[in-house]
Parts: sequence; structure tokens; C-alpha cells
Amino acid sequence: MKPAFILSSIIVFWGLISSNVFADVKPATIFQSNMVLQRDISVPVWGRADAGEQVEVAFAGQVKKTTADKYGKWQITLSPMKISTLGRKMIFKGKNQVVLDNILVGDVWICGGQSNMEWSFKSKVTDGDKHMKESINYPLIRRVKINRNSSNDPVENAPIKYNWSVCHPKSISSWSAVAYYFARRVHAETGIPIGLIENNVGGSPIVLFIAPSGFNNPESKGQWAISKPFVFGTPEYKKRVEENIAIYKKWLEEAEMAHRDGLPVPALPPVRHKPGYLSLYYYGMTAPITRFPIKGAIWYQGCSDFRGDRTYERRMSELINGWREAWKQDFPFYFMQLAGYQKATVDPKGGDGFALIREAQRNALRIPKTGMACSIDIGMQNDIHPKNKFDAGERLALLALHDLYGKKDIVPSGPLFKSMEIKNGKVILSFDYAKGLMTARKKGLSKPVPVNEKPAHFAIAGADKVWHWADAVIDGEKIILSSGKVKNPVAVRYAFRSFPDGVNMYNAAGLPMVPFRTDNWK
Repeated sequence: MKPAFILSSIIVFWGLISSNVFADVKPATIFQSNMVLQRDISVPVWGRADAGEQVEVAFAGQVKKTTADKYGKWQITLSPMKISTLGRKMIFKGKNQVVLDNILVGDVWICGGQSNMEWSFKSKVTDGDKHMKESINYPLIRRVKINRNSSNDPVENAPIKYNWSVCHPKSISSWSAVAYYFARRVHAETGIPIGLIENNVGGSPIVLFIAPSGFNNPESKGQWAISKPFVFGTPEYKKRVEENIAIYKKWLEEAEMAHRDGLPVPALPPVRHKPGYLSLYYYGMTAPITRFPIKGAIWYQGCSDFRGDRTYERRMSELINGWREAWKQDFPFYFMQLAGYQKATVDPKGGDGFALIREAQRNALRIPKTGMACSIDIGMQNDIHPKNKFDAGERLALLALHDLYGKKDIVPSGPLFKSMEIKNGKVILSFDYAKGLMTARKKGLSKPVPVNEKPAHFAIAGADKVWHWADAVIDGEKIILSSGKVKNPVAVRYAFRSFPDGVNMYNAAGLPMVPFRTDNWK
């Protein structure tokens, strides 16, 4: 028997298996009862069936028909739909019939990142039991969770860990607390049904979730060179596939000879996979849902990338632009800045622990259609997972409500450094979102309470780059800094440390001042 015949026989055999597996019409795993579909945009619906099988999909008065291709794949596209709070059926017809129920039309959000996004009500978040009981009031919020899965190539179906479920005290315990609080605030303000797709894995570096195409930029030539053999359509991809086929053809020939001579058949050889772990979670978890339209993304990650890595701003650009390209949507992307963590320090220079990655996250605001929620005031010295997920979700929601949903009366951020002016040995700082600038203290989930304190955690330095604590005074929406030890200041740092204990700067909306520095010294 010739190797070529063996190869073709294997292909035919697997084709028969595939035919049996897909004999019934099956929608992709992301399509389930209780889901939310994105409003005001065309919605692809896809799945498997027999090759050549006629497939019909009916939903919300639309009936779409198509024919499965020679591989058993099919896709229809629903025309854009308006918001619907009425749960409706989606019916798939082929040789069989599949009925999904209680489907809404609203806004769908991807909820990505690592453990702080994944952190559920099971993990005892602050006032979690109370909020779980109240969740019965929000049945128009729905959630599905993608299971942890890494792959060297895009998988066809999203591995589902928890199916789409309706918000309810009996279902919400496994939900991301941050995602829920985000959805609850947005829904409460707008009335729009909200669908949450959890796409997060604890302990994961950002590169695991970046789409390969995201590395295609001038600053990421090395990563792009590594990724190209795994991006469908590139010459490098074609070459890699041909090399793998050659490897297996050679193995088939050797296996046939061994079997003919009564010898053990050699083990299957390894094929060429991507070195390292670039994009592994993107391929295994994100790629299979990029046809599913969304409103936007929220992101809480960075703990696994904090070790002085100054490339994180670029990584954020790679992540965001790669996802937008994959979805073919220029959607908004809102992310959490890491909270205070680790031992408090007193050196005015700072720069320890999370300081640099927070700076990279702040710099990522240069990316269009992004927003950052600050959590510097809700961290814990001995726990990388703040228990206060309420404020994290709420602050992300404020960004979306202000920027996306037209709620311009909502303040989206705490004071954000804008400019610095030096006059007569004093530094005058200006900020965005500084109305009602005040010193205050926050306790638990309540709003910060104004206190009669001087602004803390401001440091200044002269040209000698020696840092000293500054005397800070609030002047309307500005801060004026001075120090008897620095006659000619040139640079300022605020809360530029891993755990700035006792941060007390807020605006009238009760949102904390965002840590910053004006220098770029190492």
C-alpha cells in the first residue's frame, strides 16, 4: 500500500467520522438559550451540518437559509436588530431541529484578563452575599464563561465552562464580580439588556491573549516574525503547513515499512508549533468567538506582567488593535489600573512594585477609544486580589456610560494629570476631572468622606534627580507644590509606588486621583 493512499484513506476516514458527527444541524457552542445578541449590527450565526445540507435559521421575524459547504460548515447573517427585552426563540432547521429559548437583544461585552477579572462571588467579595440576593432584580443581564484552553492554532468552537445563564441569586455565584457590577450599573442607567462573555484566566500574561495580527507593528517585529507562520493566509503559514504535511508523509512511509517488516510502528512525530506561548489563549478561547458581535471590552490584567516591564503599553496596543481587527469592529476598550499592593514604602522616589506597570497602563490611554478606571485606593498590602470588586466594576461602568452611552453628566474618572507649570520655585499642577478637588478617606464600599488633611504622596525633584516629599496645597482644581529642599523643581511624582498607603486625593465624584509622574528618569 502506497503512503499517498494511506494518507488519502485517513482523510476519507476522518471525513466519514466528521459527517456522522455533524449529521445533525448544530449551532456553534456560543449560541445557546438565554444569550444576548448585539443590537444595531449584523449578527452572523454559524455551525455544522452534513455537507450540502440545507439549513434554516429563524429569529425575531427573520428567516435565513443557506447550504452547508463540503466541510459541513454553514453561516447565515441576521439583519441588524433593535433592543429587545422580550425573550424569544431561535430555531435551527435541517434534517433535525434545534430550538434555543429566551434570547434577548442588547449589548454584549467581552470581560477579559486574569484572576481579578475572573474573581467570582464564591471568593467572598465585599458585601457579596448582599449583592447576590439583589441580583434577582436584574434578569436582563446574562453571562457565559469560556473555559481555559490553550492552542497553537485557532479552535473552531469556543470551549464553554458555564453556559449562558440569567442573572439570579442561584446562578450568579460563579460570575465575575467585576463584570457583574459593571453590567448592573450600565443596565440600571440605560435599561439595555447586557450580555457578558467571560474570557479570562487567572495568572495569565497579556501575550497569551494577543491576536497574532496584533504583533504586526513596527515595534513588534520579533513577535510578528514568530507569529506569521500561524496566521492563516500568510506565506509563512502555507510553508509551515506544507512542512507538517511532509513530516507526516515521511512518517506514513516509515510506518508502512515497519508494519510490513513486522517491526514496531514509530511514534507520531511532533509537528512545528509556535515557540513559547504567544497567543495561546487567543487561539484557544478568543478566536472562536470573534464572529460574535460585541459592544465593547473590559479588561483587568497586569499582575503577571508587572516586573519592571516597560513594554506593557505596547502590549496593550497589540491586544486592543489585534482584537479590533479580529472582530472587524472598532469597539471601545476599558481597563482597570492595578490597585495598591505589597509593603508600603516611605522613599519619595518610589518606582517600586506596580508603579511602572500602572504608568504603562496610564500611557495606554493614548490608544483611541480607551478608558482607564483607577483603583489605587482599594488595594490590599497582603493580597493581590482586592475584595472590593464593587468599585472596580462601577468605575469601569462610569467610563462606558460617559463615553459610549451619552451620560455626559457622569464623571468618568478621578483627577488625571494634564500639565505642570513652574513659578517662583513652586509647581502648579493642572488636571482633567478635578472639579471639587479634595482630600478624603474611603472606607469599604462607601463614597470617600472629606477630611481636613494635606494632600499626601506628592514628591518633587530638581535637576539633581533627588526626590523629596512636597508640601501640597489645593487651589481650586489645581495643586501647588513646594519644598524647602528643592529650590528649582523640575519633576513631580504622585503615588508612584506599589502601595501608596493613605492616598487621599479625590474629586467631588468620589473618584481617586490617578498616579502619575512627569519625568522619564530610570
